[in-house]
Amino acid sequence: MSIFGWRMCVVLLLIVAFTFFGNTTAFAHEGRDVGDYNFVVGFVHEPAIEGIMNGVSIRVTSLVKDGHDDHDHGDHSHGGATDTESNGEIDLVSHGGVFVDELALGENYDFTFTHDFEELTVPFHAHPIEIQGSIIVGHDNPAVDVTVIEIHESGFRPDMAMIQTGTTVRFSNMMSEATVIMSGPLGMSESMKGSNVHSASDAVSGISTLQVEVTHVASSVSKIMDLKETLGDPGHYKSEFIPTSPGSYNFRFFGEIYGQKVDASFESSNTTFDEVISANDFQFPVQLAASRETENAARGAFAAANEASANAADAASYASISRVLGLIALVLGVFGLVFGGLAFQRSGKKRESVGSNKWH
Repeated sequence: MSIFGWRMCVVLLLIVAFTFFGNTTAFAHEGRDVGDYNFVVGFVHEPAIEGIMNGVSIRVTSLVKDGHDDHDHGDHSHGGATDTESNGEIDLVSHGGVFVDELALGENYDFTFTHDFEELTVPFHAHPIEIQGSIIVGHDNPAVDVTVIEIHESGFRPDMAMIQTGTTVRFSNMMSEATVIMSGPLGMSESMKGSNVHSASDAVSGISTLQVEVTHVASSVSKIMDLKETLGDPGHYKSEFIPTSPGSYNFRFFGEIYGQKVDASFESSNTTFDEVISANDFQFPVQLAASRETENAARGAFAAANEASANAADAASYASISRVLGLIALVLGVFGLVFGGLAFQRSGKKRESVGSNKWH
């Protein structure tokens, strides 16, 4: 098997292991009220693994309902049952009018239907699969304590459940990514089209003035990124990147949402959303170097090669200088011999001249 194949196998095993055996104190996403809106923030794919494509995920819903702000539910890490009363009746039309929750891979969400739902049909749907199902509540339906509805990429199994009051419906995410399950029909209701007022659990779409600053906490390295709304999933915005170092990350959202200033930070931890983990401790039988380790090794090799090249260049330069100096010395030596020979010849002639004068 190739190295790439081994890496993909390790990633899949990690996802399964952390889904079923991971630290249960860490939440998939963190939810918080920011002004008139609720933010649900986390990584696009969790667990987040170093060196694997991921990104920032934020789901924005409005807290404004019937002309007033609904801020009484405080911070939470998941959704849940919402106000089921709207003008004295159960809200079966609005998105999340009865329930809403975001589920990571393998997570469940339970909702118990009370006597208020007698003889009602509750539509529901999930993002991003864009398929609708329904729950029919009636006293003639089968009496069971729990009915399970599985969420798959291909749809719900089953897509219609017939229950009695007092039954708990358990939605189970069997997809390969996070999903949001909520009551209400797929698409916006006719009564809300063209309205500028958002329901308490309505997705806020069309935001183009919000950005995110992603910071790796340990190194303090940060980068500002644009957020793009997910096609077919209103109110869900993403900014993709590859986390190249493990540890905690901080997501700071800033800008405006329809004229309201926003500046809110969310940081991964064991009580908020997942931190980025390294795959090294789980690799077997061959432990593959992380991309940052490979990059550091490559940088070290390049630095050593550059140093060796510089040393070789210096040595070549010194050798060249030595050759030039040797050539100069040789030329000077030749000139010395020539001048020495001439001087010797002249001195010989002088001696001969002196000797001849003596004889005369």
